[in-house]
Amino acid sequence: MHPNVVLALVLGGVVLFMMIRVFQSPVKWALKVLLQGSLGLVALGIWNHFFSQHGWAIGLNPVTGVTIGVLGPPGFLVMVAIKMWVL
Repeated sequence: MHPNVVLALVLGGVVLFMMIRVFQSPVKWALKVLLQGSLGLVALGIWNHFFSQHGWAIGLNPVTGVTIGVLGPPGFLVMVAIKMWVL
């Protein structure tokens, strides 16, 4: 193999390793927020299924899903309080 090809492969491997190390934490954080937001939307969908007929439906959108997913029960109470305050 030509020395330039070997040097390019080694440098490419080093750059790839450095990129993985730098972006590992933000990607892990983004995936965690995405998963929690999805679970929040599922919980909100279940809530809306049972309580929408009583006027307690909360909008299903990414903001409410992430709020409930990340904050948990306090986030859900915030969404209910906002719903009560707006009505």
